[in-house]
Amino acid sequence: MTAPSRPELIHTSPLNFAPEVIRGERIRPRLTITDCTLREGQQAAEVAFSPDEEVALVQALHAIGVPVVQVGYAGDDDESVRRIRAACPDQSLASLLVGWKPDAADALHSTREAGADVCSVLFRSTDAHLDKLGHTRATAVERVQELVALARSAGFREVAFGPSFSTLADQDYLFTMYAAALEAGATVISLADSTGTAKPSVVRHVVERMRGLSDTAGVRVHMHNDLGLAMANTLAGIEAGADWIEVTVNGLGERAGNCALEELVVALEALYGIRLPIRSEGLYDVSRLVARMTGVPIPPMKPVVGADVFANKLEIHVVAARADPTLMEPFDPVLAGNRRTIRLGRGTGPTGVRMKADELGLDLPDDVVPAVVRAVNEWAVAHKRAVPDDAFAELVSGDGGRRG
Repeated sequence: MTAPSRPELIHTSPLNFAPEVIRGERIRPRLTITDCTLREGQQAAEVAFSPDEEVALVQALHAIGVPVVQVGYAGDDDESVRRIRAACPDQSLASLLVGWKPDAADALHSTREAGADVCSVLFRSTDAHLDKLGHTRATAVERVQELVALARSAGFREVAFGPSFSTLADQDYLFTMYAAALEAGATVISLADSTGTAKPSVVRHVVERMRGLSDTAGVRVHMHNDLGLAMANTLAGIEAGADWIEVTVNGLGERAGNCALEELVVALEALYGIRLPIRSEGLYDVSRLVARMTGVPIPPMKPVVGADVFANKLEIHVVAARADPTLMEPFDPVLAGNRRTIRLGRGTGPTGVRMKADELGLDLPDDVVPAVVRAVNEWAVAHKRAVPDDAFAELVSGDGGRRG
């Protein structure tokens, strides 16, 4: 790990790079990001992409350099794979193979023919889940080995074994599954916190153990956000040696969602000095694109891409940011393609009022500034929200109510 590659854009704690902090980290030299928005993201309650939107999203992800895009389920989503492969011939595409389905072998071959070059073999890993599927521990291992071997012989560039609910599984059995998959030729093994209930120290512990199974195989993490830990757990996995990371745009996913692409890319550079081969300046636009496609709005306080995450409203903060934005920001918004804003509301003072008037090209004489400040604060309290630009313009035109 090194210091930030663009130090002029990064304003995070210097302790992030202190020797005593990073001593135990085992970060790999190369990290591969897989975006799962078209698969995991579409499992969110309100999300569905049209065929054209699927293509447009993959083109947008390809344009900013996302290495791998998981399109959907092998067999079920082969038409999507075929359509996207035709539009994005150079993009690495992945399919998820449901290993307990009777037609899994056929699905494996059909998704390969459609254009997928990464196959992830999915299987359950807890006794309760296996029992529901009619599998024993032994038959599950046999099936995993069979499908991994078939995927390797089918010519996939990478073959991953992804046991779901793996943070809930008996760990000795889980590692029996990993070892069997590696023996059959898996190039990646995966840890999935499918219900989002593991803590970072658990992820770190399991990934360290996974890393000890093979010098060459990749270790992947897939984290859910049910307790708000998807990002923390993903970073814990990376610190422990995970080098394949699954994310979604805007954190979309089943229930509470997953680790967000835009947050992870920026966090890796800002906190670890890792600049991925992803054009981070395009993250804001991709985030907005997905919000438009899905109709799922981006919360204004959402990290990295929210409309208000580079906004200042309180007078003392506006004054500080005006003098030096690095005093109030963890990183320059240009890093993610976002922008700074001035918001007006309760706590706004004369500096913010003057800056907003200048931004909007409004004439605001010094002698009426106090009245406008008072009017802005009163409006915000009465309406329980920030003052929008059009309302501010009306307040200024009336001198804060002096002539209204």
